[in-house]
Amino acid sequence: MSNSKTEVILALDVENRAEADSILDQVGSQLKWVKIGLQSYLRDGPGIIDRCVQKGMHVFLDLKLHDIPNTMSKAIDSLSVLPIKMLTLHTCAGPEALTLCAATAREKMPETTLLGVTVLTSMNQENLHSVGVSSKVEEQVIRLACLAESSGIGGIVCSPLELPMLRENLATDIQLVTPGIRPTGSARGDQKRIMTPKDAQNAGANYLVIGRPILSAPDPSQALEAIQLELR
Repeated sequence: MSNSKTEVILALDVENRAEADSILDQVGSQLKWVKIGLQSYLRDGPGIIDRCVQKGMHVFLDLKLHDIPNTMSKAIDSLSVLPIKMLTLHTCAGPEALTLCAATAREKMPETTLLGVTVLTSMNQENLHSVGVSSKVEEQVIRLACLAESSGIGGIVCSPLELPMLRENLATDIQLVTPGIRPTGSARGDQKRIMTPKDAQNAGANYLVIGRPILSAPDPSQALEAIQLELR
């Protein structure tokens, strides 16, 4: 399934605020989405989100909330003052937590899409078994994704390798956000389940989360432009 509207999200996972500001200046207006992860948010606070928004970018806040239902709901309430467009939570928190979070988000942050994290792309079958999950990776992904959908969560974070089966099993309006994207010739890093940008687009991804291939490039702006050109 080809998706002509697939967009790139830059994972702004850098070592300090100065480096983040430099990258944002380099990529300029050609970038629409930025992902702020746990490292950056804990270090720089809401200021880094405001900086991105001031430059005309949408923010995907990747905190992967996971706690008891009431605490997760209160966290969403607290974050509702921030100008964010996407927010992650772990689907393994269970149906009560997911349903409550979806209801809270509809009330407090209606323009923000909640994304359910299924199986982290750093996990493979051996890793999954080590934490007591006997199911195959693909079975666990589809189980958690369907749970998220039935609970009212608007999108799924998944490995690009699971895109075809999720597109087959989920509603067409569910947004699929895929890390584990590596342009041809890029290092795998700690990602085990990866795909090229074009292949992920053809498999039905709405958004591609890309970090190191852009951040580590001699010219981040040129690296981003090359990826976007491939997608077009």
